[in-house]
Amino acid sequence: MKFLSLLLMVVSILAGHAHAGVSAEPYAISFSQEVLALAPDGTPYTPVPIIPDRMQDVTSHRFDLGSGRDLVIETNIPDSEVRGLQEVADTIARCYSYVEQTTGRLLDRGMLLYLLEFDTVPFSYSFEATFADQNQWGEVRLAMIRKGEALTGPYASAGLAELLYDTLPHELGHDVLAEVDTLLHDVDGKPSHHTRWFIEGVCEVLAKGFARQEVPALLRHFLEMRKVGSVFDDPRMSRQVFLWEQENGNGMEMESDLYGEAMLVMLSWTRHVPVAEVLERIENRSEPVDGFDLMAMMERMAGCDPSQMCERADRTGKSIGVEYLKVNLPAARWGS
Repeated sequence: MKFLSLLLMVVSILAGHAHAGVSAEPYAISFSQEVLALAPDGTPYTPVPIIPDRMQDVTSHRFDLGSGRDLVIETNIPDSEVRGLQEVADTIARCYSYVEQTTGRLLDRGMLLYLLEFDTVPFSYSFEATFADQNQWGEVRLAMIRKGEALTGPYASAGLAELLYDTLPHELGHDVLAEVDTLLHDVDGKPSHHTRWFIEGVCEVLAKGFARQEVPALLRHFLEMRKVGSVFDDPRMSRQVFLWEQENGNGMEMESDLYGEAMLVMLSWTRHVPVAEVLERIENRSEPVDGFDLMAMMERMAGCDPSQMCERADRTGKSIGVEYLKVNLPAARWGS
């Protein structure tokens, strides 16, 4: 399995964003995403426009996610069903179930996935798609693979595997937390509520938990990316994580390290108190909950203050490092 994602294959990502806005067509939504990458010599790759509405041979496949939700996969892969499209859909359904069971909360909207293959997957691209019935989609995602590349199995597309086993459970976590009315979220241009360590930590715990259930070999890769065995070695980092803001001047490495720290903090907290119980207590609060409220709650529930929790999280990370990073894991199980 090739574990490198697009993020690792390029020197740096200059920008990446996704937004939805009303298009000229009534009741239609325009979804766009742009990724710009640098070549090794520092020259930007020219963005390749990707517009499924203008592509030939794109077909739509609908799958039932239960509870009145649909998964729709728009793809230009001619033999997608033979190559394992059903297994991709089954994995997404299991991801929904895992997040719901772990958080004790329902995800009420489905997913729209654009799964497109190219002779050469572009490093830089601008993606735009228009679709109706926007209210039924909780997630709209793009996955690109090379022509003929497998959808499942040990030789599957690394980018698709990362989407299914890491990105999707993480983002479904955000969908769940967005519905917890008392939990404050940072908003661009507004003062920070300092809840990001909790929000991203929960989402990372969900992502790594799903990967552990599905493909332990991929979990090893994802944990390596977060430097779980060493991320707390710099004493300055433990002071940063609880003040982590959405708008900051951190570089990519610093941001990745903060994701790793937040994950280990929440993993340490929820090893003895389930995620579902923590979320229930937050929702039962009569007033909005900010990051300082969360730290106080953590101290009451876990029996240690933020500094002690970072020490515990460091020990957790080092034990995970021994368990997953320094042993030979069995071959990954793919699909259903």
